[in-house]
Amino acid sequence: MAYITKKKIAQAFHDVVLVRGFSRTSVTAIMSTADFRRQTFYDYFQDKYELLTWFIDDTLTETVEHNLNYLPWIDIIKLVCYELDANRQFYAECINTQHEIDVTALVGNHLATLLTELTHANTTETAALIWLLCLGIAQSLTHNIVANHPEDYEVLSQHAIAAIEMTLEILN
Repeated sequence: MAYITKKKIAQAFHDVVLVRGFSRTSVTAIMSTADFRRQTFYDYFQDKYELLTWFIDDTLTETVEHNLNYLPWIDIIKLVCYELDANRQFYAECINTQHEIDVTALVGNHLATLLTELTHANTTETAALIWLLCLGIAQSLTHNIVANHPEDYEVLSQHAIAAIEMTLEILN
């Protein structure tokens, strides 16, 4: 039940940010949209920044971690790129308006989970290489979200896949 409530609050947050912008999004507006008491928000989150972190982590967990045993890694990369592109307006607003939450690092963490699973990284050096690669891919994706002339997400996913394939060749 708690997860469903958090999802409803997160969806309301997403909707309010799209209408009002991140800086004008209040807990009252979120909870009014979610049709919950304002106090319910504080049962689950401290503030909208914690909610933003949860929203991104939950979305990417569904996209990456929940598909690890079901989809080829290439399809997961494509899904991540699609997810970010499909919600471009929301992510752009959150990236441009607030600086408390590092969206790039959140995306990078989930990509690193995927690559760690692929490589079975067991050394510090391998983990560092994976982290830097994933942070670079995540930066490319988040930069594209806020760019004036963004590249198609399919082009970005192909670049990410090529970089990962080269890294896998080095590690094997």
